[in-house]
Amino acid sequence: MNDEVLDLDILRPKAKWVKLGQNKIDVSFIPCGITFEVDGIVRDMATLDTKKVQEGGEETKRGFDLALKLCATFCSWKHPEMTEDWFRDNTDPAQINKLSETIQATLQRSYEGVEAYQKN
Repeated sequence: MNDEVLDLDILRPKAKWVKLGQNKIDVSFIPCGITFEVDGIVRDMATLDTKKVQEGGEETKRGFDLALKLCATFCSWKHPEMTEDWFRDNTDPAQINKLSETIQATLQRSYEGVEAYQKN
């Protein structure tokens, strides 16, 4: 008897790690448990007026708060202590910006991967 095995592990990308606050965070994929929440935050970020964000003020604060929420949502899944308050107390804007960009890119890659897999 020859069993066929569908290896879904091949769909998972190679791990990519970020170290932040002594925590090691795998940023290579978005866990199913937070996919829709992460997607919602990213969609909210897409509604920001980039010109107003660059000017500073309320739109800049809103953008930063969304980036902070994105980072906390993503990281607290495996590291519950990494809340929005934790990020406010333990990171700087450059770290938030880089981690937020990385999470957004991971979400985009995962959607592209699903589309490519469905085509095959």
